[in-house]
Amino acid sequence: MDPTAALLAGLVAGLAIAMQVGAVSLLLVESAVVAGPRAGLAAGMGVATVDLAFAGVAAAAGGTAGAALSHHEGEIRIAAALVIAAIALHGLVGLRRDTSGESLEDPLAIGAEPRTHYLRFLAITAANPLTVASFAAVAAALSLDGTAAAVAFAAGVGAASAAWHLGLTAAAGHAGRWMTPRVRRRLAVGGRIVVLAIAAQLAIGL
Repeated sequence: MDPTAALLAGLVAGLAIAMQVGAVSLLLVESAVVAGPRAGLAAGMGVATVDLAFAGVAAAAGGTAGAALSHHEGEIRIAAALVIAAIALHGLVGLRRDTSGESLEDPLAIGAEPRTHYLRFLAITAANPLTVASFAAVAAALSLDGTAAAVAFAAGVGAASAAWHLGLTAAAGHAGRWMTPRVRRRLAVGGRIVVLAIAAQLAIGL
């Protein structure tokens, strides 16, 4: 496959995977709503960076990466679920400490610099390396030949992931400016409960 076709395939694959609604997407939206567009954009870039790295590994290793991860899928799912659940519970505890209901103390958002948001979501996304298996399946089906095609595929995935997550967080961040602290608080509580449900689902492998 030539680099141009590989780039287009990477764009499609990256967008398809990025658009899936999951715990990371909900946490991204929540952080953008609470902390604003700038923090949300930094968080979105953290997710896109990991997607780019995972796509690079998948393109280089092909089906080998997917096969290696599949042997430890259960352990990886449980580890990822524990990380996500811990983040959600930590957030709920922080919200409970704010008894006034007029401010929103989100450990993932308030008081953190954009760089901190970037690093946190880098770590959160990297906690579930099973994404590599998805990219590896696509890369193997495409029969990527040569370094140029592999790099183009990874670049396409990274660009698509960045575009989606930056658009998502920018919209959420601007929308948050029109919400009252009480509304943002309720959204944060509901979002964290949904994230806990997703973590439970991930742990049992549904």
